[in-house]
Amino acid sequence: MTVKLLLSDRRFSIDRRRLKTLVKMVMGKESARNRGVNIVYCTDKLIKELNARYLNKNLVTDVLAFELKDSGDGGFLGEVYVNLQQARRQALENGVNYREEVERLTVHGVLHLLGYGDRDKEKRRKMWIRQESYLNRWKK
Repeated sequence: MTVKLLLSDRRFSIDRRRLKTLVKMVMGKESARNRGVNIVYCTDKLIKELNARYLNKNLVTDVLAFELKDSGDGGFLGEVYVNLQQARRQALENGVNYREEVERLTVHGVLHLLGYGDRDKEKRRKMWIRQESYLNRWKK
């Protein structure tokens, strides 16, 4: 399992070891042990540019996931972009700490790469339950 974490803006910090362990736990539980993923921790500017370029939306979001499956053995899942500025705002709005919100968004993005969707109410509910289940297990 290959998990690469990248930080696009040094004004922010992340606990790379903790996040990598979390991602590996989720991927292991989802039977994706032989897969790879890149996670880019970025800011409003990059998320907005990606939304405009690839999704035709001129807006800031908290997380984006792009499936980039390797044409060879199918081992590479894709890339997740986690917006740290939005994570900070959402942590304040939701009354959770910043680290917890970054972890939530990271798991959310990984679940998207693993095939979970949130476009309709039922899919969103299932994804949210799975996401929070992993986070609750992680806290213990």
